[in-house]
Amino acid sequence: MEKRYENELVGFNARMTDLHAAIGRVQLTKLAGWTAQRQANAAFLDANLRNVVVPPVADGAVHVYHQYTIRVPGADRDRIVAELAERGIGTGVYYPIPTHQLPSFRLDFDLPETTRAAAEVISLPVHPKLTADDLARIVEAVNAVAGAGS
Repeated sequence: MEKRYENELVGFNARMTDLHAAIGRVQLTKLAGWTAQRQANAAFLDANLRNVVVPPVADGAVHVYHQYTIRVPGADRDRIVAELAERGIGTGVYYPIPTHQLPSFRLDFDLPETTRAAAEVISLPVHPKLTADDLARIVEAVNAVAGAGS
């Protein structure tokens, strides 16, 4: 990819060295604990965030929260990301361009909900190393920023 998130070609990344595989095998023994902690962190965020849409979980499904992606409908997402950064809260916008609009696909579809979602999503920290203080800071910052002039 020449420019981040603008994949010119459709492809796969399926390579792994023996060293990476060995590390991964050890990490897999920790996966259940990490997942449980991510789920607990997400439950705290779900219960305390305001003025945003938290990740939905379908009935009967279990979310592992590899990412915790909120939506900020009608708000200036980039302003929110910048203000969270000023407050020391890391964020990610992993899919800023809808897949159907990537140069590699060249699809001429009208997918307004997909386009809207791409403009509204922000991923917040949810990793298992977050402390209670970290979670409280994230909630305080998001609530302040998302509630201010969105």
